[in-house]
Amino acid sequence: MGGFFGTERVPFDLFGPVHLATIGVVVAVGLYVIRAGMAADERGRRRLRVAMGLTIFFFLVSRHAWKAATGLWAAENDIPLHLCNIMGWVTLYGLWTRHPAVLRLMYFLGVAGAAQALLTPNTEFGVVHITFFESMGSHGTVVIAGVWAAMVEGYRPAARDPWIALGLLNLYAVVVYPVNLLLGSNYLYVIEKPLGPTVLDFFPGWPWYILLLEPVAIGLFLALWLPFRNPAAD
Repeated sequence: MGGFFGTERVPFDLFGPVHLATIGVVVAVGLYVIRAGMAADERGRRRLRVAMGLTIFFFLVSRHAWKAATGLWAAENDIPLHLCNIMGWVTLYGLWTRHPAVLRLMYFLGVAGAAQALLTPNTEFGVVHITFFESMGSHGTVVIAGVWAAMVEGYRPAARDPWIALGLLNLYAVVVYPVNLLLGSNYLYVIEKPLGPTVLDFFPGWPWYILLLEPVAIGLFLALWLPFRNPAAD
């Protein structure tokens, strides 16, 4: 069965017209939301926070609802243990509480993780399907909310913050690895590379791609910190 809610697997058209257009929409919406947040008073910002939170919640729930309705939901694939899935829920909490520690996670892990998922979404059903738009919508909003944390909420990354984010990411990988062995799953992709086209296709096989992802993560986190670097503190 094909169509927007169908279960027929279709090759994903990476960087095809629909994919690129959707990325463009995410960027445009993000710029609008950030500029609106910077110009708004607290009441206006609250409304934008609620809108982002509801958007993330809608997209996260819609995938589970569709998979449950089609009988495709499975513990080895659909428990929210992938980094971006967890960051969706963390972002909801951060938009609600605006706690500095959560804003740090939103900025570093949310932006770095979800941005690569926007560029190479892991979808099995093509671009004209609910899972594609759920993936782009949820990841896009997580990225926007992470930038919002720094540009609107006043979070300013300290020099230690990239390393804290890296440590937490590695700790999570250690925790999720035995869960994968127990469930026969591949959460965080620590067992093998994802099946769809991703940046990991340019890396060697297991376990070497995991080791090589360490300097990549360090580079991404430092790149996110550099715009806020205080030369006077060096």
